[in-house]
Amino acid sequence: MSIARAPVKPGTRYHGGMLSVLTWNVWFGGHRFDERCPALVERCYRADADLIALQEVTPELLAHLQAAPWLRDYHLSDPDGSTLGDYGVLILSRHPLHGIELHPLPTQMGRSLLVADVAGPGGPLSFATAHLESQDNAALRAEQLGLVSRHLARRQPRCLLVGDMNFADGAEPETSSLDPSFRDVWSLLHPGEPGYTVDTDVNLMRWQVKEKVTRKRIDRVFARGALSPTSIRLFGDRCVGGDPELFASDHFGLRATFDYPRAS
Repeated sequence: MSIARAPVKPGTRYHGGMLSVLTWNVWFGGHRFDERCPALVERCYRADADLIALQEVTPELLAHLQAAPWLRDYHLSDPDGSTLGDYGVLILSRHPLHGIELHPLPTQMGRSLLVADVAGPGGPLSFATAHLESQDNAALRAEQLGLVSRHLARRQPRCLLVGDMNFADGAEPETSSLDPSFRDVWSLLHPGEPGYTVDTDVNLMRWQVKEKVTRKRIDRVFARGALSPTSIRLFGDRCVGGDPELFASDHFGLRATFDYPRAS
């Protein structure tokens, strides 16, 4: 499924020849949404990222994003929210997006792969985000990843795949189903560090809502081709307004930076 191209707007160049990326599952849940939503919008702005991939975007959150003045600096993969349904995936880019495609995945949860080509100063790259099946569905995630790999094999050699993958580093059969040319940026830069993006020891809001201890790194940033990762860190991992039971989302995001040399 192709999505109509967003209107072209003036873009800003990537900061200092670097490419910055944010991925974040922003949680469709309605728990304290009126308090969480302004924090989500403000923190996406504070991320100051060239590329932003959001999962679990609701039409209501999209409307709040579009009301923010800073969004004028970004192109959206789906400006009118026609592909979101109850919730879905969204890409924001400081540079024009081309060849935007939404590929439905085999799913019982409305999952899909969203991919676009980005015209950056270092040459084109493909930027993709997915929210894979959750819960005890390893075989289905492996099937989804096989399709993701095949779709991305036809895109730019330089490619970023980010999102809520719902499987941890080394988990099988999922890991073997992903194109091995993709490198897990967290593992490259922080070997041995847990990097939990879901952590009820810290995120007391998640514990309060779900009453289940969960500590895992399932939100991931994968890179392929001539993109050299220089940093990656958790994002949105501090409570909102000093309230230890209020976070912007039940997941923490990831903000990564890359050297983005011009292709020869």
